[in-house]
Amino acid sequence: MVNWTRYEGPADGWDKQVEALGGGFYQCYGWGEVRRVAGWHPLRILGTVNGQVTAAASVLTQRRMGIPVCWIPGGPVGPVSLYDGQFRRALGRLIGSPAFYCRASWLRSGQPEEGVQLVHVGWQRPSVKMSTGLTMLYALEGDEAVRLKQASGNWRHNLKRAGQHGLRIERWDRPNLAEMSALYREMEGLKGLPVQHTEAELAAMLSELRDRLVIYRCLDAGGQLLGLRAAGVFGDTAWDLLAAAGANARKVYASHATLWALLEYCSQRGLAYYDLSGVDPVGNKGVYDFKQGTGAQLVECLGEWEWASLPGLRWVFNWALKRRAGA
Repeated sequence: MVNWTRYEGPADGWDKQVEALGGGFYQCYGWGEVRRVAGWHPLRILGTVNGQVTAAASVLTQRRMGIPVCWIPGGPVGPVSLYDGQFRRALGRLIGSPAFYCRASWLRSGQPEEGVQLVHVGWQRPSVKMSTGLTMLYALEGDEAVRLKQASGNWRHNLKRAGQHGLRIERWDRPNLAEMSALYREMEGLKGLPVQHTEAELAAMLSELRDRLVIYRCLDAGGQLLGLRAAGVFGDTAWDLLAAAGANARKVYASHATLWALLEYCSQRGLAYYDLSGVDPVGNKGVYDFKQGTGAQLVECLGEWEWASLPGLRWVFNWALKRRAGA
């Protein structure tokens, strides 16, 4: 029998529990605080058996169309078999409503039996997914020369080209929020993208993630900001979190140089992996090819699963996601 309770302790206490259970960055305390900007309220739950913590879930909650919606990014953590009806009843009690919709996204490779277990305890695959469930995992072991040989010939060639333009790649210890936001707006205009991160979201990352956030920037020979790349660090892994490049970045292969500097920093720091945070081989082949060119390995994650107190709620929320994607 699992005892599910709300965690109300300090941030580092939560993070130690999540890390001990093998959890990742999107289940850390700081990420839950970052998502408050978008109207999500973090609810952190620990599952204990005989006083021993065996599971943890950082659940983001908000109301949509009057119905409580729960989103568990990058988790939950611990054996999937524990996230059964007992967990969902405890979740309903903690959010104050027996009727709700919940979606979880396990951003790690899964074992075949885990899918069977999730079905057995009441979860289903959503009909409309928010991601492909694929990512690229880059191993950071070995020195720079060894890792560079693992990159594709074209990727190495472009990195070498970047070195011919007098670029300055450096860790951005005191990032300028206005410059970061302006770079994103420039990139969105160039590519016809919707807003990737608002200035408020970027500000929340800087204030809430602190030492967990590592930012590198690329400046041209005149000191003009061309691009940036940032990772969230948790445990022995860094997760690709921010990436933006301006109009002149592509001409000088700034993205190659900036990512490579960040990878080298993570390697020197003693991290084991860099998770390139999702790929779409069909819908976004350019980014897929760029990430694959580093030598990273494709990983199929356990991915997204959903549960709803009423079957109709699943239909409503998947319909809403489909409609938003087609907007």
